[in-house]
Amino acid sequence: MSDSDYDVIIIGSGFAGSLIAKTLAERGLTIAVLEAGGSLPEERHIRQSLRETFANSDEEEVVAPFRKHLPLDERAHRARPYVSKNDVTTGRFDADYLRLVGGTGLAWLGTALRMSPSDFRMHSLYGQGADWPISYDELEPWYCLAEEELGVAGDGESDLVLGAVRSNTHPMPPIAQTYSDRYVATRTRSLKFNDQLLQVLSTPQARNSLDGYNGRPQCEGYGSCVPLCPVGAKYDPLVHLRQAVLSGADLFEGATVTELEAEETGYISAARIIRPNGSEHILRARLFVVAANAIETPKLLLQSKGFCAGGLANESGLVGRYLMEHPQKYSCALLPDPIFAYRGPQSTAGIEHVRDGPFRKQRAAFRTALRNDGWRIANGAPLGEENGFVHGTILDFVDRRGLVGRSLRSVVEDEMPRHFALQSVVEVLPNIENSVSLSRSHTDGTGRPRAEIHFRIGQYERDGIVAASRLHEAVFSALGCRAEDVYLNLRHDPAEPDGPGSHIMGTTVMGDEPKNSVVDRNCQSHAHANLFIVGSSVFPTGSTANPTLTICALALRAAHFIQHSIARALNARV
Repeated sequence: MSDSDYDVIIIGSGFAGSLIAKTLAERGLTIAVLEAGGSLPEERHIRQSLRETFANSDEEEVVAPFRKHLPLDERAHRARPYVSKNDVTTGRFDADYLRLVGGTGLAWLGTALRMSPSDFRMHSLYGQGADWPISYDELEPWYCLAEEELGVAGDGESDLVLGAVRSNTHPMPPIAQTYSDRYVATRTRSLKFNDQLLQVLSTPQARNSLDGYNGRPQCEGYGSCVPLCPVGAKYDPLVHLRQAVLSGADLFEGATVTELEAEETGYISAARIIRPNGSEHILRARLFVVAANAIETPKLLLQSKGFCAGGLANESGLVGRYLMEHPQKYSCALLPDPIFAYRGPQSTAGIEHVRDGPFRKQRAAFRTALRNDGWRIANGAPLGEENGFVHGTILDFVDRRGLVGRSLRSVVEDEMPRHFALQSVVEVLPNIENSVSLSRSHTDGTGRPRAEIHFRIGQYERDGIVAASRLHEAVFSALGCRAEDVYLNLRHDPAEPDGPGSHIMGTTVMGDEPKNSVVDRNCQSHAHANLFIVGSSVFPTGSTANPTLTICALALRAAHFIQHSIARALNARV
């Protein structure tokens, strides 16, 4: 590879990077997309083969089908290529992500929720966290465009219950609720929480409820959306990455960016990359977009020093700060009736009205998903995992209960169809001490420092987890579950998270003031006029919504700003 010149170099090929690449390539700009991982052939039989690999693998769930496509030095680290300095008494950071073409977007569930208007004004309304520099109303048209680009199926009710007014309908009607969704909805109609009647609403999802939208087939109801959709009905970033390449963009896979070079003026001039064979190269461009996740982005900026002793874009000292992740609360129960799990996507409905209210002055909000995959998310059922909670798994039936033969088959046939679980995603406040830094003792395959994570949750989040437990208990009671069939607290400490959401946010937050943020409202670096940072790393707060749709809306907004200010942006030197 020889040194090349591009209009725009985009680092990362996930949701944000692929959308921006497609948008700018269609405008005739020369684009290079740099991705550390490998790529997947995009045929249905390949997806089916990956699904079989997943089903027979003992790897971490997210990485199971994709391991051989990860960068060589990351395969032994599975989906966590970082060093985690967990505070075991106040939360853990175990988020998974994938470094490969398309990123973790290949393994997401497909949930495409908007943030609520209140989420953008947390400090003004509730005295917690921070306000965003933009409002829901400013982002709303971009939410609509993101829903069109991704192909979101929904009915809008999940937004309206939170006062999120829509200017357009979803592109497709909602994915049909499962039998278990309707079972729960019918039996909880009179249940109140936070002085409001409980509502089970369809969850907006970026998967086709109609055949052919954006060239994708209709959802066939597989229960393996995480880690992959075997038929391609669910949106993933490869959709827009293919369009970008067809419009002339160059995709470099296996290209790990080790440094961005900056001139003394602050102008970013080049990206240094290393290939799997160890060769190093330089690619030059007039504008750079960092579209890695909220761990890889600050890592790259911090190790790109040049004339900036603290790293690029770090005059505020906030690169790597305010790391956020959604703590999760799991609970499960054995229902009195069979609901026949594992039919349909892993979640198709949820409880949304609990996501906002004055209570946020005292405790974290949460949203609750109804799971369609039995107890899998809690303990890996039916096979089981060695995580301490083995009830309702083959490990339980055989090892603990000593069942074999007909007695084993009988209990499996009786209990498995009655497995039901709830999963709550709890918001986390931005905390400057929660951070990504460069490790002094661990290096990656290129010899550079690994990212080091420091993370804890506070009382605000712990109180939210406890509140989620109260909701779960109320739902199980309304469903007629016996006390001995309810597993409410899967950990010794009932306020400890049960697992990660793998929703990594913060670390290069946006704001109007350079002294307390890294990028402005357009995702443009305060310090470097030709550097943009996109993705969930720019989130000032985490909300309770899965971040993907907001990532995409912000990316489309940033692409619009870039293309309409291109002459100034490409020639400015600060």
